[in-house]
Amino acid sequence: MSTKVSSNITTQNGGANNIPTTKSSNTNNQPVLKLSQLQNFCKRDPQAYKEDYDAQSRRLVSLVGILLLSPNADSPSSNLVELIQFMAAVSSSSYKGEESDKVANLLMDLLVGTTSNESSITQPANHAKSIPLFQPTLPLQALNLHRDIRKACVSALILMRNKGAIPPLRLLQLFFQLMSVVPDKNLRESLYHHIVNDIRNINKNGKKDEKLNRVIQGYFHRIVMASASEGSGNGSSNRSGGEDSPTDYAAKRATQMICDLYRRNIWNDERSIHILASAATSPNPSVMSKSLRFFLNIEETMNRDKLSSEEDKWQGSLNIDLHLHSKKTKHKKRVIVKQLKNRQKIQHEREGLIVSQRHDKGVESSKKLFPAIELLNDPYGICETLLKRIKNSSGYKFEVKMLMLNFVTRVIGNHELIVLPLYTLLQRYMNGHQRDVTSILAYTVQSCHSLVPPEEVYGVLKCIIHEFVTERCSGEQMAVGINACRAICVRVPSVLSGDDDIMDGDNEGGDGVSREKSISWDVEAFVRDLASYAKHRDRSVSIAGRGWVNFIREVYPSLLQGKDRGLVGAGLHKSGERPLRYGEVKAATGVAGADLLVEYEASKKRKEEEEGRDEGDESGSDGEEEEEEWVDVKSGDEGGKADEWEEVASGDEEEEEEDEIKMEESDGEEEAPDLVLLKDDEAAATASNKEEPTQDKKKELSAKDRSKLKQEVSSTRIFTTAEFAKMQKLVDREQRAKRDPRLAAKLKRAKAKGEEFADLSDSDSDMDSDDDDDVHVKGAVNAMDIMAEAKRKRVSKAEKLEKIIAGREKWEAKDRAGGSTNTEKKRKKNFAMSKFAFATRQKIGEKSTAKSGRLHGQKKKYKDNLSSKKRRRKF
Repeated sequence: MSTKVSSNITTQNGGANNIPTTKSSNTNNQPVLKLSQLQNFCKRDPQAYKEDYDAQSRRLVSLVGILLLSPNADSPSSNLVELIQFMAAVSSSSYKGEESDKVANLLMDLLVGTTSNESSITQPANHAKSIPLFQPTLPLQALNLHRDIRKACVSALILMRNKGAIPPLRLLQLFFQLMSVVPDKNLRESLYHHIVNDIRNINKNGKKDEKLNRVIQGYFHRIVMASASEGSGNGSSNRSGGEDSPTDYAAKRATQMICDLYRRNIWNDERSIHILASAATSPNPSVMSKSLRFFLNIEETMNRDKLSSEEDKWQGSLNIDLHLHSKKTKHKKRVIVKQLKNRQKIQHEREGLIVSQRHDKGVESSKKLFPAIELLNDPYGICETLLKRIKNSSGYKFEVKMLMLNFVTRVIGNHELIVLPLYTLLQRYMNGHQRDVTSILAYTVQSCHSLVPPEEVYGVLKCIIHEFVTERCSGEQMAVGINACRAICVRVPSVLSGDDDIMDGDNEGGDGVSREKSISWDVEAFVRDLASYAKHRDRSVSIAGRGWVNFIREVYPSLLQGKDRGLVGAGLHKSGERPLRYGEVKAATGVAGADLLVEYEASKKRKEEEEGRDEGDESGSDGEEEEEEWVDVKSGDEGGKADEWEEVASGDEEEEEEDEIKMEESDGEEEAPDLVLLKDDEAAATASNKEEPTQDKKKELSAKDRSKLKQEVSSTRIFTTAEFAKMQKLVDREQRAKRDPRLAAKLKRAKAKGEEFADLSDSDSDMDSDDDDDVHVKGAVNAMDIMAEAKRKRVSKAEKLEKIIAGREKWEAKDRAGGSTNTEKKRKKNFAMSKFAFATRQKIGEKSTAKSGRLHGQKKKYKDNLSSKKRRRKF
């Protein structure tokens, strides 16, 4: 064990590096100790070197006091930086408690620029029970502190926090204060990453500290609200540009932290969404933009992160060094075996996930990322605030306004809100020369839902038709307009049932109102006008027009002319297909397809019974050789009065006996075939079995009975995943039969034969599987969906070209390290240098030999042909 060193502090003066050291006063032969050596000794034996540590602590206090008196020093002492690191490392490991609290308070006072007495330094730092306050200002001494000293203090505090010597709330408050006030980019980034990682470490391994999380989230919310109140007091017109204030910068960083923590599935609760909702209504454009982009893109971002992590995990498991050209050792063998097992395990998990996603149509396959917009507590208030800001405020850029408009329409579409002033605002931006007009049309489609009154949608459709669907517009503009009208009518189908409402109004006596509606909006003329563009000379317009016609065929084919309805439209027109009116709801009486499932199961059971009966008859015919199973019967009418008889035939001579029976009946002979005596209950069963198919064929359920059966089955039965899949298949087949008259006639003929469900199988392999791995966010509309076909084709062509180039780069890149291989060198070698090589001469010899052989064969063949053509004279 080392001997204890006395506490006399000296400094070696020489050169640029002045390192504080310690030496013994009893003897001059004692070696000089550096701070790194003293740190090692303190960790080994803290009690023995406590006096040396106290001496360094007093020295740090004196140097910090001197620095606070003159913080503008151009060149800070390197002794102080090293001493700060020494005190932080030793106090947090060997003297944790009162000594570490002294050092932490001293460093915090140095960063903040304040002085404190000895009693305040020695107080322990406990967890804050209440939410700490945010102070966006610092004294002048803290601002004038040299950046190296500030960086050393921050690093020391982070080290102490990682070792658990400082509670998180004290450090969080200090770091946010420094990050918002001190304009040092590197320092801000390091503080930001530490706060995020610290919160992630607090909630790692699924063990979340809800009490601490609640306090930290409350602190973040207080920062965001402080920025909002400051911005509302100063006005939003002067906040569209320029440098952010400390409060705004802190709010921006707090918003970014919550977005990152939500993305990493650490803070994915309602409190985080509430903080981001408060940030969405902030007057500061930076804070508001970060929050709005989070709500609009978080699902796709999390899905990309998940896919990339799975792909990285899979690619990492594939890279296994088998040490084919290196020395084999036991350790290398164990590592290789472990890596191979890990790769096999990951491969099984990957294949199992793919199979489950392909075949499972239940709850597991429907699990998607939950949209953050769905967790908003007051969506109507947020939409009203942002909509008022879009209307009245001119201090925001156009990109920010478009972002606000996208968010408002997405929230309205998801929550099905009725915000009527939005639709008149959108009409102001609908013209052919408007910037990003395709995105505005996409936002218009997002804002439409089934609860929007048709009168509000009429104005939007009229504006789109007058501005885009006219002959003065280009082909792309017309295609975009027709696609936008189709997308709006898909979301608000009650727009197409306007004529029915007018006719009802005429019948009820409201002549003035109905006449007004008929003059302002003629649905049939509107539908047929857009349908006429299906034969336009421009290809994009004709494709959009055909899409419109196909949509009307499915929804309301009666609005189209007879020549435009087609086969599907004619079938739906015959069945009376029409959209629901505004406010009309079709109430469900049970699970869709429950009655069809009962019919399918009854048909399947009856078929199995018939097959079992046939098998029983065959087995009975095979055993007719056994004498105990047969009884002697008499011919004629003896015994035929009391009992009933059944015709039977032997297994091998069944057809011959049937023919003989028919011939005897036709000839009128009195001889009867061999009969077997049956009992009364067996005879009744056979008679009922014979009558069942005819009764089933004749009996058909009415609509009322079918609804009653569906309700009864749905309320008394628990369906499995396979049964839900079967019901979906049956319902889909009924819908296809309704749209296709040929299929309906085919099903009618099959029903008459009793083979209605013969084409259905019990396996789910024929079900359509959704191979799309992308996240489908509810209510989101992409501008590419309503764009013209030609432009989509150009964009898709550019994307294909990018993929091709990326694939070329991937395959052309050399995976091996080093230069070219010997095979590449041999292939690129000059022929003059290699023509006398053995391989070349051998190749040339083989070619010449083959060539000479071919010539010899050709000459022989030619001679044979000449000899065959010679003729000899006969004498």
